Amino acid sequence: MSDSQLAATRPPAVAPGNVAVITGGASGIGLAVAEAMIAEGMCVVLADIDAPKLRDVEARLSEDRAGVATMVCNTTAEADVNALIEFAVEQFGAVHVMFNNAGIAGVGDAWTDPVELWNRVLDVNVLGVVHGIRAALPVMQQQGVGHIVSTASHAGLNGAPGIAPYVASKHAVVGLSESLFLELELTGSPVGASVLCPEFVKTDLMGKEPEAVESPIAQSINQALVAGVDGGIPASEVAAEVVAGIKAGRFWILTHDSTRDASVARVQRAADGVNPPVNIPVDPSAATGS
Repeated sequence: MSDSQLAATRPPAVAPGNVAVITGGASGIGLAVAEAMIAEGMCVVLADIDAPKLRDVEARLSEDRAGVATMVCNTTAEADVNALIEFAVEQFGAVHVMFNNAGIAGVGDAWTDPVELWNRVLDVNVLGVVHGIRAALPVMQQQGVGHIVSTASHAGLNGAPGIAPYVASKHAVVGLSESLFLELELTGSPVGASVLCPEFVKTDLMGKEPEAVESPIAQSINQALVAGVDGGIPASEVAAEVVAGIKAGRFWILTHDSTRDASVARVQRAADGVNPPVNIPVDPSAATGS
């Protein structure tokens, strides 16, 4: 059965009057997806740790009389995410789309900096997604409709030097999302799942990262990431892919052809027993913004 046939067997998660919950929703991809969902006639609940930005976004989006609610939420805290889903149900009666999008780059030296660097990246990028799935899935199962999308990255499908915590976290998001998808399919669940793996997107991902780090390779990567994000594709293009992917029931939501090419090449190297190439310049497309 094709993805489109599978999607057709489920009630639509993206539909007028339905409800989307979006973490990391005050800017970037999260905000763009919120705008795309509103254009579909949906209500949205935006969560972020940046309270001032949330207030500004809620005021702007509500000008068009859209159903918008916001909540300050630390996605690393299970209680906060559980409260977010409860808040969405209280406000709008349901949760049809859960977009686990909050994420950080975590620039630093993975091998000599304090291990807190790893803890911070994994808490936000991995456990934040886990909390979102665990909170939203029971509601969706009970409703008989829903779709969960989690933001990974090109770096979730390909390795990169200098950002090991980020790469590890995004590989984890891809793996746990695929496990979720398979479990939902095998059990005949009315809930669908997707993973978003963009390359560079013009967001504020790097705005809260340090401008300078001690590790030369980390500093080089930091500069490449800043330049790549500044020159990335518009978040609105990613949002359009997210909406289309949910409607089609697609697990893989890839926004760049180069991600496909690089991922195929990587698997082919693995099949052939060929080591990763190391004689290439740092590729800015090794990471993306959420």
